Amino acid sequence: MIVRETPASFIYLTQHDHAQVAAVLAQHWRAEYFEDAGRRPEVELAVRQHDRAWIPLDAAPIWNETAHRPHSFLDYPAPPKVQHYQQGLDETEQLSPYAALLCSLHYTSFPDVAKHEAGRHFLAYEAQRQQRLRHQLSLTTLAAEATLTFHLHLLKFCDNLSLYLCLNEPGVSKAREYPWFTNGIPLSDFFAFTQGTLVQASWATKNRVQITPSPFARNFPVTLRYRELPKDHVSGGSLAAGLERASWQKLDIWIATEPDSTTPTLAHELH
Repeated sequence: MIVRETPASFIYLTQHDHAQVAAVLAQHWRAEYFEDAGRRPEVELAVRQHDRAWIPLDAAPIWNETAHRPHSFLDYPAPPKVQHYQQGLDETEQLSPYAALLCSLHYTSFPDVAKHEAGRHFLAYEAQRQQRLRHQLSLTTLAAEATLTFHLHLLKFCDNLSLYLCLNEPGVSKAREYPWFTNGIPLSDFFAFTQGTLVQASWATKNRVQITPSPFARNFPVTLRYRELPKDHVSGGSLAAGLERASWQKLDIWIATEPDSTTPTLAHELH
């Protein structure tokens, strides 16, 4: 789960919902910036399903007694987390081996996984999966590996940009952004269209995020689903019950690649 804290509440977003936003970003990636268009449906599937491991975990949230807040993906206990990573990858492989390979490479790149015994077992298991899928999919050439690396970076970009939307207070100034993003979207300088610079995201308003330089062909909306839990209604024993009582809310955000002057208002375009 993704947890954003305000002075009076916790904003709770599920990982799978965040992945659906990432998938919308992937769908709008410029065709001329996409390598191996024949793989595009599988890449978009990987982006859409990359956090399906969190579906059961987000359905039963747990309280972080040390931090006095719900556990998020950043501090969730390692053994159940990596167990569900593996289960989610198994399920993704049933949908698409190529998508599962991308998601496996994504998870095994997390720097904190190797810090725990459960994580080290997970890395060993996934190394075997990756080897098997590379052989099964005949990804044995340097060209195939380069394309796979591009698709992995695309997944990571969409993941990071979606996290930017989830972790930041809507409309926040650049100086007060979540620390991961103050210099730009991590790893985005990989892509040729950036000419070696990081893609910058910034909140123009509470409903508009400007992307520069942009891999997207046009402006488009995304919708964040979230629940807000007042702090005085939530504790370890009442977290799940509090979430059950909290209604789902939606925030529509315009992803802007064009100047303001060329784009109608969000309310106009959503209707």
